[in-house]
This record gives sequence, structure tokens and C-alpha cells, in this order.
Amino acid sequence: MSQGTCKKRKKFFGFITVTNKGQIAIPIALRKELKIKQGDKMVVLKRNDNNGMNLIKVDAIDDFLKKLAKD
Repeated sequence: MSQGTCKKRKKFFGFITVTNKGQIAIPIALRKELKIKQGDKMVVLKRNDNNGMNLIKVDAIDDFLKKLAKD
């Protein structure tokens, strides 16, 4: 893979249902793979195509910003 490119790999983890309170549950297999544990904070971003959202761990953003500050 050349620098500046990224192959997107997607993996299906099942279906989720939104509750009447607007809550969802992240499938356990995905939580384990991404090391998401109880109490972790997530940033929610709406996709530009208005068809979904992305969840990013706050810790991952913190690490990224620290790396930027070092450069």
C-alpha cells in the first residue's frame, strides 16, 4: 500500500435496534475487537451522506492530537 492511501475493510457484526429512548447496543464481538469497555467515551459524527454515523473513541482522538502536537 502506498503512502496516503487506505484500503477500507468492513466487517459485518450483526443488526442493532434503536430503543424508544434512542439507545443502541454495540455488539460484543465489535466491542472486544475495538477494545471498547464500559465507561469509554465516544464521539458521534454524522456522515456527510446523511445515511449513518461514525463512532470514535475519545482516547483515539486524544492520541491523534498528541501526535500532531509533537510534529
